[in-house]
Amino acid sequence: MIFGETRPIPRSERGAAMLAALCLAMVFAISLTSYIALCYVSLNMSTRSIALAHTSELAEAGVEQALYELNNSPSPWTNWSLSGSTATTTLTMTSSGLVPSSSSPTPLNYGNGMVGTVALTVANYNTTNPSITSHAIFTLPAYAGSTSGNTTSSTVTFSVPSNPATGNVPIFVNAVAAITSTVRFRSAGTVDSYNSNPSPGVYQTYAMAVAAGKAPGYSAVILSQDNTTTTASVRLGNAVVRGYAVGYNYYYPSTTNWLSYSAAAKVVGPLTSASTYIDSSRLMTCPVPYQPLITENLPNGSGNLPGGSSGGNVLNMGYTFPNTLNPVVYYANGINLSSGTVVIKSPVVLIVYGPISISGSGGIQLTTSQASLQIFAENSTVAIGGNGITNTNAIPLPKKVAILSTSNNYSWNSPVTFSTNTPFYGVIYFPYLTVSVTSTAPQIYGSIVGSAVSFTNSPTIHYDLALRSPMPPYTHLIPLQSGAAFDNLSSPLTFSGMVVSVP
Repeated sequence: MIFGETRPIPRSERGAAMLAALCLAMVFAISLTSYIALCYVSLNMSTRSIALAHTSELAEAGVEQALYELNNSPSPWTNWSLSGSTATTTLTMTSSGLVPSSSSPTPLNYGNGMVGTVALTVANYNTTNPSITSHAIFTLPAYAGSTSGNTTSSTVTFSVPSNPATGNVPIFVNAVAAITSTVRFRSAGTVDSYNSNPSPGVYQTYAMAVAAGKAPGYSAVILSQDNTTTTASVRLGNAVVRGYAVGYNYYYPSTTNWLSYSAAAKVVGPLTSASTYIDSSRLMTCPVPYQPLITENLPNGSGNLPGGSSGGNVLNMGYTFPNTLNPVVYYANGINLSSGTVVIKSPVVLIVYGPISISGSGGIQLTTSQASLQIFAENSTVAIGGNGITNTNAIPLPKKVAILSTSNNYSWNSPVTFSTNTPFYGVIYFPYLTVSVTSTAPQIYGSIVGSAVSFTNSPTIHYDLALRSPMPPYTHLIPLQSGAAFDNLSSPLTFSGMVVSVP
């Protein structure tokens, strides 16, 4: 047998193989190190890129928060710092939304430890020409830092267009509304709706709407904007509401704890079964129930009351105001009408700086289709009793009478009281004073708004849907067209049409 000769690998060749292996390992090490570095840089860049995208979103969320404050003015601007005409605040994004940073909330983790805050500045917040700067800042993980630190930010600014279009918006949108407190029926009552102006140029009474099968309607809204209390803010007693009840409980948002009612109470719609008393589909829960706050624009008066109507410039005796083509504005120190009838034949505006009282056999009558009456109670108590304010027209329109004030918020004033039993066609609008209806059998056609509204007995309220639509200016050629409920008032500005820029 022949065996082959086995030769050992020369030492020089073994060293070359080891060197080659070491070189290959070094190449792999360099490649892996470079790849790890590339991955680190890529993670850094992607994290910053994602954060930058989130900053734009967070900045826009901040703008929405500022718009909410503007569109709900007059607002307390809670948790904002006010200096002159500038409002500022800093908010942190949490799992529940934007929360004031001053409360040290737990921030939302956007991933990889990213958290965001937004600094808001609203310049000219108390004017019709505001601008919003929303500066969103994201804090990044340490690896995503840069020479400028481990943050990234984005700024969004909003400003009003040079000619903002606010448009006409609904004004008196609810049958009964409380701005900061409760709506309470202490006994019972009935609330429904009709439309005194069902189509252009057509006007009707409630009885005519009933005869046509258009009443009673189911569009009356009973509303409270109080979202801070744990007790019921809408209290129906045994009242029957053909329409909706609207409220919100801040502490228990998923419940209807804002509503209380007794055994005979109803909230129903046209399709509600006869066996259902409280139709859950007619209970609306909304964090910001909608009752617009109106701004009054006091017109220039033509002077004090005519001498034959007053003593001491107080309307306190029977009188027929002159019949004029255009509205006439008078200043008055008060109304104290305990006897006699004041007759209104044309558009009259009374700007009253003292107590307003109608009692005994005193009353005010609108006697022509051109007549309307707007009373601004600028610094006064208001008590409407006696023969009240009546409209003797064949078609009495609720838009023709308005008793209101958007500036009267004096805490020492007693509630606005309404105690007359004569039918009232009009609007009562006192968003900063309590309105108390104490009549034993009142018939109210129109709308009532107060900081709180209470009914002692059992009213019948027919909400007029025509009050939702602003009317064109008065012209004597179309006497039924316009009405006092819409004159010398402006709806709140809405800023949804603002111009945006992203630097």
